[in-house]
Amino acid sequence: MSTERVPLRRSEPADSALDAPAQLLRRAWGARARTPDAEVRLVDEMLSGGDAGFGFGSAALVPEEAVATAVLGARGGATCADPAFTSAFPDPAAAPDLRRLAERARKGGAALGLLEAADGTPVPAWIARGAVATRWARTPDALAALARPDAVLVLIFAPSRSGDLAARVAEAFGLTPLEARLAEAFLFAPTLEIAAAQAGIGRATARDTLARIMAKTGAARSSDVVRRLSEVMSATHEEPEANTALLADAFGLTAAEAGVALELAAGATQKEAALKLGLQPETVRSYAKAALAKTGAARAKDLGRLVAETRALAGLVAVAEPVFTTGRPETGPHARLRLMPRPGGRRLAFLDYGPARNRPAIIFHGFVAGRSLPPRLAAELQARGLRPIVPQRPGFGLTSPADGDYLATAVEDLEDLAAALGGRELVLFARDGGTAAALAFAARNPGEVVRGVLLNPRSPRGPTIGVRSGPVSRMTRLILEQPHLIEGLGEFIRRRTRSDFLEAALGQTLGGIAPDAAALRDPAVRAQLVRDIQAQFAHASAGYAAEHALYAQGWTPAAVTGGTWLITHSGALSAAPDPAAWAILPSPRFVALEGAGVLAQFSHAEGLAELISGGS
Repeated sequence: MSTERVPLRRSEPADSALDAPAQLLRRAWGARARTPDAEVRLVDEMLSGGDAGFGFGSAALVPEEAVATAVLGARGGATCADPAFTSAFPDPAAAPDLRRLAERARKGGAALGLLEAADGTPVPAWIARGAVATRWARTPDALAALARPDAVLVLIFAPSRSGDLAARVAEAFGLTPLEARLAEAFLFAPTLEIAAAQAGIGRATARDTLARIMAKTGAARSSDVVRRLSEVMSATHEEPEANTALLADAFGLTAAEAGVALELAAGATQKEAALKLGLQPETVRSYAKAALAKTGAARAKDLGRLVAETRALAGLVAVAEPVFTTGRPETGPHARLRLMPRPGGRRLAFLDYGPARNRPAIIFHGFVAGRSLPPRLAAELQARGLRPIVPQRPGFGLTSPADGDYLATAVEDLEDLAAALGGRELVLFARDGGTAAALAFAARNPGEVVRGVLLNPRSPRGPTIGVRSGPVSRMTRLILEQPHLIEGLGEFIRRRTRSDFLEAALGQTLGGIAPDAAALRDPAVRAQLVRDIQAQFAHASAGYAAEHALYAQGWTPAAVTGGTWLITHSGALSAAPDPAAWAILPSPRFVALEGAGVLAQFSHAEGLAELISGGS
């Protein structure tokens, strides 16, 4: 079969960074024997987008509490502005730095820099005109105002100014009310003593409290606390490297000043910065003083906050679609984001649905979705005495990538999570990509797992447990057989997370499976799947690539000796599993989930909850 039977429709430049992995995948797919022409066309449309009308580009999840926007007219006044912007800039025409940045944007199309808010606090800002600005116009009035000559949009990104965001991040790190109060004050207070006064505590209490905050956030020194809090509050799209060119342009620094500012913002002392940069201590002090003066930062910790927020803003404005999120609870059980510091500066993120009195049930997400639980499934598990917890594996979502061996890192993360839960007996539920991490954890910790349930798991004897023919299973086999495609596919997905593309792709890949097609007709299901995929790939595709490579390179799980195990397969998706492939498990039981497809967690929530809890 000729590899040229796949048409290469062009809706991007031929040398686009996105196009290279797409070409490899299209050609590899078209070269496979016994691949129906209809599936070749379907995959080609998904990868090229031409005839299917898919949108290109990345989406970014943006906390709406972090942004303020306005449209400025030719004379510098705001023709429309949201309350957050008006609070920070009550008279924009009288702000000289705002006028200067707006003029840069009118001449160059867009400009990134710092502005001084009405309370004297420096905040990162992006100003743009034309089509690039319209994606941030959230109201019809803003769109109409941008159509006027010389109009520009101002986007302020300052999550650290939001008390709601600060409270949510403090909760995520497990800070007590006292610790949270001091941490929020320390974000902007020039010294710990002033922060202590603002928090209503004494200096000795503040020092002890700050030490506990450092331990919970993984900060090596007090100045690093602000940077770590700001980075989490700024968590959006993959942030560009905070290089000297970015800081020099945004902060108005020289290259040398930007280099010193970058080191101080990362938590280095002036002595450490001098050693790393090969400069004299006196030179570093001079550059540091200039950087602080030009940015309006009072201390090095304030540079850390500004650098974190400016990096995030630079990444945000490069995406194709901002997706605004809020901390307000949605329908159903509300999960709390939790963050745990890990060795080497890493971080583990997980969602905890509670309640704390129930037995923990560790729920493993899939390759691209499953970061959050469908409301009905979470409620059904809670009703059966379980506490659903969804950890994000290394390189997925807000969890840092693995520094070395992926599977070993995933297991170590889970062991620390289990210890934090009090070492209580656990229930495990894993599907597709989560299989390896779940079994490796169970093998190393036999006394902690009382029950394990695997749904359509990756088999030690092959890529699937007998999945019937179809585009999803054939694409899975393709990338496992040709590992050189994996990293490219992960990056391709990461850079194509616009909501319209993902909705269309879900319909194309799952629309032929009756129970999944029915589930996708619910707008809430589609929205949750799309947001999950966007969140999983928000920062990098490292987890996706590492996990696929693990299976492609030959996964050999260790024998599991503890707990009772159930292997179930979706009746509408796969054939019965081969018992011989699961001899590593102690007397596993095999069950079919009749009428279920890929989206069993949505369509068969009650049945899954029964299996996970041991009620069936």
